[in-house]
Amino acid sequence: MEDKFTDTSQTDIEDKFANSSAIPDWLKDTQNRSWEPEVIISGLILTSLFIVPTKLFQFYTILIQEYAVSFVSSLVTFLYLSFVINVFKVFFIIHLLSRLAWAGLVGLSYAFPEGVDNTKLFKTFSEYKFRSPTELVIKLENWCSTLFGFPVYTGILFTVFTFVLFLLVGVSILFGLHGTEEIYLFLMLTAIYTVIAYVFKKSKIAQWIGTSIPSTISSIYQSNLGKWKVMIFIYCIMFLSMPNILSDLHGFDMYANISNIDDELEWLNKSFWYEEYHDEELRYARAFIKKEQVYDESLLLNIVHYQEDEFSIASLKSGEFQLPDSIDWEIPQNFPGLFRVYLNDSLVSNLDWAKVKLKIDNQKAFTTLLDIKYLQPGKNLIRIEKLCAFSILMSDKIKIRKRWAEIPFYKMEK
Repeated sequence: MEDKFTDTSQTDIEDKFANSSAIPDWLKDTQNRSWEPEVIISGLILTSLFIVPTKLFQFYTILIQEYAVSFVSSLVTFLYLSFVINVFKVFFIIHLLSRLAWAGLVGLSYAFPEGVDNTKLFKTFSEYKFRSPTELVIKLENWCSTLFGFPVYTGILFTVFTFVLFLLVGVSILFGLHGTEEIYLFLMLTAIYTVIAYVFKKSKIAQWIGTSIPSTISSIYQSNLGKWKVMIFIYCIMFLSMPNILSDLHGFDMYANISNIDDELEWLNKSFWYEEYHDEELRYARAFIKKEQVYDESLLLNIVHYQEDEFSIASLKSGEFQLPDSIDWEIPQNFPGLFRVYLNDSLVSNLDWAKVKLKIDNQKAFTTLLDIKYLQPGKNLIRIEKLCAFSILMSDKIKIRKRWAEIPFYKMEK
């Protein structure tokens, strides 16, 4: 009984997957050896994908600080790219694990080509009809090859969207747009494309787009696997990608130059505020001091430079942004004029600021010396208020951020 089942199953599968009437010999040979480049490509791409998020984090912090790209635009594009990268991560991890299982089944089919001998099983299992090792190998081979085609389909789509987003970011830098205008442009282009695609759905352009490589691959999957199965699989991949996406975005909100840091204060992340704990691969986000424990009678306070603050100062000086009477603040004439520094809620005046460049990407910052000899030993606090002038939703806003930065430190007795 078992032999009959095994022979029939194997013959059916071989007839299904080995029909070469319409397949050239060279393509058939390539298909038979496709697992080799699949494993190599998956391994190489997966290795690089674990490096890319950190580089993207650095890249976008440079765009925010040095080129005045708005934080919202940077967050949206960084979130999008992180989503793309982590979707591919999950794809290739599943593919490599599937190939690992496939290699194990290949070895099993070689060691036991006849499969299960029901006469030697316990009575409970002796009546079951087990699949042959060859059938399992071929089915898993089909799954691995099918899975490997998904990145081709998604990769082309993501490449188009990524190109458009980077083009819009470049336009914002070139023309000095700093109020999320590039996001509006992207949404407008998407809406225009949707309308054109719907109105001219029977045109030659629509037919060309509909029969393009991504559309053809998508149609192949949907027609052979079922459209709902494909959609469920894609949603599962997206769900599995979420933890890594959240990990990639951790700490990025600190570079939101015009916001308070209330959510960060309950659990202090020392790497943002102290040079001794700082990650040397990342740029400083706001303000920082050298050490958490201070033994001297003075300490250096550093405030990082944001190019958008220069535009805010120019707008305030020119009168483009009007300071309301309710805001007790003089119109700043330079970068330090945007800030007020407090020691334990006592305003520190007449600070002498110097321009410096840090060793991380030559990051620009302003530094000053704080006199702390009159402070009591123990915990003390540096608090920095900031005057923020910015545009959002096509309107101008002026706000005072009273907790733009807070740095606790411990004055130690000598």
